[in-house]
Amino acid sequence: MIRSSNEKKTKRRWYPLERTSDVIVVGAGIVGAVLAYLLAHSGRSVRMLDRGLPGGEASGARAGLLTTVAEGSGKGPYLDLSVQGLVEMRTIIQQLEDETGIDCWLECHPLYRIATNEQERDMMFALYQERRQLGGQEDWLEPEQVRREQPLFSPRITGAMRSPQEYHVTPGLLLKAVLQAARQRGVIVQENTAVTAFLTEGHRVIGVAAGMEHYYADHVILANGAWSPNLLKLVGIDLPVTPLRGQMLVVSLSGFNLPCLINTARGYLVPKKDGRIVVGATQEHAGYAKEITVAGISHLLKVLSAVPALVQARIHDTFVGLRPMSSDGMPLIGPLPGWEGLHVATGHAQHGILLSGITGRMMTAYLNGEDPGELWRHFQVQRVLTCKAETEV
Repeated sequence: MIRSSNEKKTKRRWYPLERTSDVIVVGAGIVGAVLAYLLAHSGRSVRMLDRGLPGGEASGARAGLLTTVAEGSGKGPYLDLSVQGLVEMRTIIQQLEDETGIDCWLECHPLYRIATNEQERDMMFALYQERRQLGGQEDWLEPEQVRREQPLFSPRITGAMRSPQEYHVTPGLLLKAVLQAARQRGVIVQENTAVTAFLTEGHRVIGVAAGMEHYYADHVILANGAWSPNLLKLVGIDLPVTPLRGQMLVVSLSGFNLPCLINTARGYLVPKKDGRIVVGATQEHAGYAKEITVAGISHLLKVLSAVPALVQARIHDTFVGLRPMSSDGMPLIGPLPGWEGLHVATGHAQHGILLSGITGRMMTAYLNGEDPGELWRHFQVQRVLTCKAETEV
């Protein structure tokens, strides 16, 4: 651990101004970038550090789904968070497009969540009934209704839950827009800058070290996804977040346009404006291994079987990312007990884009002394945190 001077009350005047900001955000993926943008929008000075290139990890390996029930979310705080997250992201995307002129390809399609056997049908119908009780707009379709509406679907379908409209965005364009807008608002973005230690005074974090370079701030927020636990071990915190590997394909078929989103028990199909279709995604506990595997591709090809015509599709690209999965599957947002000035925004798993806006709003409100909202308490770190015995480093 690197410790700074003990001059607590006047600490800032001893630090070089060019290396001092209100907030340091570690990680320039979509969660960190949106957070930095919103903080800057609120008047905070922000420095964002990334060990590689912005969006080079999980954010670059996503289909951009902004769906609240596409992966079977039930009722409770997480569903409420995702609903608020969708509202926030639609607002933020419009704001980013207005500020930068970059089209993020925000699109709206009907979503068919399909079953291909009786067990899947029973589970899907139960989810449909739950959604209807909660006031959802989904419809249930029997196999003949599905075939009438979408004759391109597999004849093996045993039923489907249809949502009339669900949103998705293109992650690369969104990240480009938010980084440009953040820079326009004064955010300093430093790539290839790996944080190696925290700067502390007692039990207050006052900055970070990146090799021999020191950067100072009132608040440090770790938004570096599956890599957050590695840094927190430096201050004796065992954060239960592990990498979840997601492999994906991008395909297209000449003259073929998929008119809807499809979600199956194996994965999903997401059509984009340029005619390409994103096929995702595996969910594998493989540590920090980022390889594309034969098993992963085999799994994704089975997802394509929902639309038999796509067996002739051309494969344009494959990509893989490591999503941060918390021990209870829900995000971790807020301060870390025992360390003043140290915070996290991680654990979003495969919902990082959907939840980046609401995460940023909550953290910005908290750091500015405002009310983050009642929902925030369900996602604070204390619920899963295990602190190791404090030791002097």
